[in-house]
Amino acid sequence: MRRAIILGSSIAAILTLAYLWLPTFGASSTERGAMCILGHCCCTARAEAETLAGDGAPERVTLDPNQFVGPVRQAYQVAKKNPALLAQLHCYCGCDKTYGHRNLLDCYRGSHASVCAICLGEALTAEQMSEQGSPVEQIRDALRKQYAGEN
Repeated sequence: MRRAIILGSSIAAILTLAYLWLPTFGASSTERGAMCILGHCCCTARAEAETLAGDGAPERVTLDPNQFVGPVRQAYQVAKKNPALLAQLHCYCGCDKTYGHRNLLDCYRGSHASVCAICLGEALTAEQMSEQGSPVEQIRDALRKQYAGEN
């Protein structure tokens, strides 16, 4: 009788863990597995702001800067105002490996940049340098010098 209880409990625990963990692996970028807590899932917290363009083709946009405050809002405004610049820059926080981001703009398509000091710093530095007339190559070099050592 005791073995049956232990065996039944073990099977229930394994099934529960499988239910909680498996949806996070292989979930699409907008799905969230059961292990996601408060919307922060390390496996599926990718670009959340996908919309359809007028012709029905997928178009990625940045999140609305007005949902943030302070420097986070300012950085999201940079991404919204100048996505072409951020799309040419590498992000050095490691999100390329963790989330599959291809460039700095990808950080601003979801909430990742709102909690990442490196993403914020890179966007704000890029904007400042761009406004001073620095070419993209010079901005890339400056970001690499400042942030590459942290990744």
